[in-house]
This record gives sequence, structure tokens and C-alpha cells, in this order.
Amino acid sequence: MSSPHIFIISWAGQHHNAILIADKLAMDGWSVNIIYSDPDPTLTLVGPWISTKRPNDLFWADKFKACLENFHSNLMLVIHADTQCDDWSLLVKKCLETMDANSSIGVWAPLIDNTPFHVDKTTIAKIAQTPLHIVCQTDGIIFCLRSSIVDRMRQVNYSKNTYGHGIDFIFIAHTYSSGMLAIVDTSLPIKHASKRGYDSTDATNNMSEFLNEHFTFPEHSQHIILWSYWNSKYAARV
Repeated sequence: MSSPHIFIISWAGQHHNAILIADKLAMDGWSVNIIYSDPDPTLTLVGPWISTKRPNDLFWADKFKACLENFHSNLMLVIHADTQCDDWSLLVKKCLETMDANSSIGVWAPLIDNTPFHVDKTTIAKIAQTPLHIVCQTDGIIFCLRSSIVDRMRQVNYSKNTYGHGIDFIFIAHTYSSGMLAIVDTSLPIKHASKRGYDSTDATNNMSEFLNEHFTFPEHSQHIILWSYWNSKYAARV
């Protein structure tokens, strides 16, 4: 079985939950790193895992960059701390079973609520007799990437994209343009906070410039196809 490097993303108000998740997964024997920020310059998170503190004025993009810099395995599993799962150990187990069983899966995610990318709008096909859906898009809330996808994401400059919107668009587009699939496991429901702590308008403006700068032509072409599919499913359900 593969050995994932697990990253818990935390910020002010989420550290308690981050520590609970990290403690559990470290106890299971996995390599765990909490990537966090906080307005208190003296705050340090300590436990049976690695912690990496980032500037508090930066958001998801900087924390994802820290994940890339610290990653040293064949699978990267990222978990935002503002999520709730009944069994984090089971989530990691099922993620690894799915990724190990099929090398054509480049991105894996559980079933997350409070996201525009719910499976009723993103499912391309269902894998028979399994809870797995092949999807056109996932959200960057909880996800697992193969090391080849991580290598691609290391080529991206995140300095102009403070909020990190569009990171998931690039890794999904790269996955499909590389001949791999993105999968959601619907047997693993995740509760996710519905509120954001920043201006979505600024985040969207950052994203447009970010994608224009970093999409390769094959990725951009694939993104247009996937996004058109999502829009058609979204329009049919509103």
C-alpha cells in the first residue's frame, strides 16, 4: 500500500480541529504535517507531527505552496481543518485503497458539502458496483494527488494568487490532459464550513490572471471541455 504524506491546513479558529485530526492520523502511523498561520506571532503548534507556520496575511495559495515544498512521498493528501468526518482513519484507508487499485486515478476526493462542485453537477460516469464517481471537477478542500500531479503543481508561481482560487482547476485539467481521472468517493461524507474569511471578488480576479498565466495549452483545452460539462449540468439543475 502507498504511504501518503498528509497535510492539515489550519488558521486562526481552526487549530483545535487541526490538532485532533493530526493526532489521530499520526497515531495511525502516517506522516502528518500541519501547515498553519495565526495572528499571534508567538503561537506554535506542537504534537506528534510536524508543524510549519506561514505568514498570517497569506491564505490558501501560500499554504499549498508549503505542502509542495515539504512533500516527500508518492501521494499527497490535503485536509482543510474546517471540515468534519466521522472517521478520519477510514477516509485515509479508502483513499489509499482506491489510488493503489488504479494507477489511472490522478485525483481523489471524498463527498464534500457546501461546495459548488457537488457530484450531482460534476459526475461524468459512475464506476459500477462502487461508490466512486468520475468527475469533471473537485474542490480544493480535501483531496489526494499523485506525485506526478504534485510535480506539475510545483512548476506554478503562487505569489500573485493570495487566496488560491484556481489551484484545483489546474490539477484537474492536468490530470485529464495526462490521461488520468479525477474521482469522488460518495461513501465518505464530509461536512465543510459554509463561510469564507475573505472577499470572493478579489479571489476571483486573482484566479483569472493566475489561470491565464499558468495553464498549458493542453490543460486549458481540457479545462474548457470540463467546465462546459459542469455548466451544462449546473444549468439543468437550477
